[in-house]
Amino acid sequence: MTHTTGMGALGIVRDEREQAIRADVQAALRHASDGDGTRIGAQESAFAERVIHEQIAAAERRALTLGQPPFADRADLARRLLADLLGLGPLQPLLDDPAIEEIIVNGPRRVFVIADGRKELTEITLADDAELLRLVRRAIGPLGGRLDETSPMVDARLPDGSRLNAVIPPLATGATHVTIRKFLQRARTLDDLVGLGTLTPEAAAFLQACVRAGLNILISGGTGSGKTTCLKALGAAIPGMRERVITIEETGELQLESVLPDCVALNARLANVEGEGGVSIRALVRNALRMRPTRIIVGEVRGDEALDMLSAMNSGHEGSMCTLHANGPREALSKLRTYALMAEGHPPSETVAEMIAEAIQVVVHLRLDGATHRRTVSHIYEVTGVEGGAIAGSELFVLREGRLAWTGIRPRREARLAAGGYAGLERGGTG
Repeated sequence: MTHTTGMGALGIVRDEREQAIRADVQAALRHASDGDGTRIGAQESAFAERVIHEQIAAAERRALTLGQPPFADRADLARRLLADLLGLGPLQPLLDDPAIEEIIVNGPRRVFVIADGRKELTEITLADDAELLRLVRRAIGPLGGRLDETSPMVDARLPDGSRLNAVIPPLATGATHVTIRKFLQRARTLDDLVGLGTLTPEAAAFLQACVRAGLNILISGGTGSGKTTCLKALGAAIPGMRERVITIEETGELQLESVLPDCVALNARLANVEGEGGVSIRALVRNALRMRPTRIIVGEVRGDEALDMLSAMNSGHEGSMCTLHANGPREALSKLRTYALMAEGHPPSETVAEMIAEAIQVVVHLRLDGATHRRTVSHIYEVTGVEGGAIAGSELFVLREGRLAWTGIRPRREARLAAGGYAGLERGGTG
C-alpha cells in the first residue's frame, strides 16, 4: 500500500494554468472568509467550488483560443484544488480514503498512515511547516479551535467525526505534529464483530445476554485494539424503550443516540486560553445522574471520574459500561482502582476495591495482534469479589490458538444471564 498524490505534493500545483486558477479562487475566498481562510463555512465552501469550476471553464476557453490542450481531467483538477484551498491539502485524500484508520504527521516531511492495523510511511509531503500549520488552523477554525503560542495544542472533532490532535513548538520539538484518528463505522453490532473475527458467535451471544441482563461491563485494551468499537456494539444491544442511556465522552465517537430511542450524548469541553469554560468527564458523570438515566456509558475512564462512575454503577444504574486502557483484565481492574483513588475525598483503598467488585461484573479485554493486525477479544472475565485485598475473578472465555473459547468455568450470575436470554455455555445460544 503506497499513498502518493500523483504530483509529489498535492498542494504544489505545477501547471501555470492551475496556479492562475488557484490564485483567482484564493482572492475570491479572502472576501468570503475572515481574511485568512481559516474560517471557511458551508456557504463559502459551496462558493469556492462554484468559482473553481467557473475558473477551470474560463481557463479552457483561453487555452482553446491559444491552441493549448484542455485539462486531462477537469473533475480531478477541481477536486485537488478544492482540497488544497478548503480541505487538508495533501492530507485530504488520506482523510477521504475509507481504508485508512489514522493519519500521523511528524512535520511536513513525514506523513504516516495506519490501515488494517499496519503503519506505513507515505510519499506525501507538504511545502513546509507553515503550510501544515495553516491547514490545521483552517480545519479547526470553524470549530472554534485555536493553535498558536498561547494555545499550543488542540484536540478537535472534525465534521466527519474524526478526531484531530495537534501540537506545535515549543511543546513539540522542531515542527507541528498532527494525529488524526478517523471515525470509521466498520462494526456497529455484535454480529458485525463476529463477522470481523473480533468475537465468536458464542462469545457474542454471551455478551448480548450480559447487556440484556443489566450487568456492568468494563472494556479494556491497548491503543487501537478496538475498545470504542466494542463499546458501541455492546451499547447497540441495549434493549427497548424502557432504557434511558446517557453517553459521556471527550469527543462524540459512540453516536448511540442515532441507534437507541432514548439516548443523550454529552461531550466534555476543554477550558479556553483564559482557563475558563472547561467541563470535565467527572462533571458530566455527576450531571448525568440528575438526568434520570437507567444506564451511563463513559467512553474512556482515565482519571478521578472513575469514583463517580463506580458510585453510579452501585446506585441502581445497572448495565452501565466504560472503557479503560490496560494490558489485561486484572490490570484493568487495578488501574480502575488507582483512578478512583485519585479523586478528592476518596474512601480507603480497601473500600474502593469492594466498590469495584460490586460495581463491575464483566471485563471484556481486546488486543491488536502484531502479526495478523487483527483486533480480537482475548478475555471475557467475570469479577467475583475481593480476596486478600485484591479484586478476584474468573476467566470465562480466553483466546486460544486464535479462537476465543470457553474455559469451562460457569459464570456465577447464570440466573441473571438466563433472564437476559442466554441458553447456556454448552449450547452457546440465546433463547
